[in-house]
Amino acid sequence: MNKINKALSLTLATLVSMPVLAENINTDDFSFGGRIEARAALTDSDFNDKSRVRLNGQGKHEINDALTAVGKFEYELTQEDSSSDTTVKNNIRYGYVGVETAYGTLTYGTQDNAVTYLTNFTDVAEVYSGETNKGITASGDRAEDTILYSVIKGDLTFNASVNLKETENGGGLMVAYKLLPSVELSAGYAATETAVGASESSDVYMIGARYTNGGILVSGLVQKGTLADADFDAVDAFASYGFGENTVSVSYNYLSADEPSVGDVNFVAFEYGRYIGDIAAYAGYKVALNNDTTAGADYNSSNADEFIVGARYSF
Repeated sequence: MNKINKALSLTLATLVSMPVLAENINTDDFSFGGRIEARAALTDSDFNDKSRVRLNGQGKHEINDALTAVGKFEYELTQEDSSSDTTVKNNIRYGYVGVETAYGTLTYGTQDNAVTYLTNFTDVAEVYSGETNKGITASGDRAEDTILYSVIKGDLTFNASVNLKETENGGGLMVAYKLLPSVELSAGYAATETAVGASESSDVYMIGARYTNGGILVSGLVQKGTLADADFDAVDAFASYGFGENTVSVSYNYLSADEPSVGDVNFVAFEYGRYIGDIAAYAGYKVALNNDTTAGADYNSSNADEFIVGARYSF
């Protein structure tokens, strides 16, 4: 834990001591927060502790009327399955710096990909959503050594990213447009080339749509491409209804590839959450739809029936 504290302190010091961020830091420029989340899952009668802690900070500093510097970091710590020690599972979820201008925002580091805006259409559930876009670095939620350019002009959003990691380089493009305040359409493309196997590559074309109206959210995402040189098709669908401090949702995740080793995804999940200020409590049940739904199956362990319950405090 001392090492974690030192790393966190060093990161904070680095961010706030940069020349563009150092002057007159106040609560409007820098914020610190996170979450403490206790989660437990029951998968084929096996109990798993999935608790986690996230710590994050982000800041802005106006250099002049045309240029604003930005920076963000986020650590995640999780409970080891095999011991009682708390360790860092994902050392840095976010860690980037960049600038905002009237022509868009340009950032570099560990951060969202260009198509993350699109995949977030359906990656909304507390637990069981966004399972079909994890195999391609350029279409995953986040990636290391990434340059991201994002611009919003009225109802139009455009993102472009480049992944510069030596063993996994590629990039993506995404455009989204709000036809109505409640209806948004989007399309994107992402590709990754890896050093593993020398010839393996992955790419994906995707289109998505979402509808929001009060407490109602309905969204869908369709993907087609290659994953580790195997053709695949994928569909995500999500629907939720919020009433008062309560939200109920249903999600569907499906991915089918020509090569079995890629690992198909096929399940429907139901979740309920109650949200009171900074406190959230939720429960969910995932129903596996594949032929082989045992937790120990070589390629379908993520598709086993599972019940999860959790509580979260955000600060």
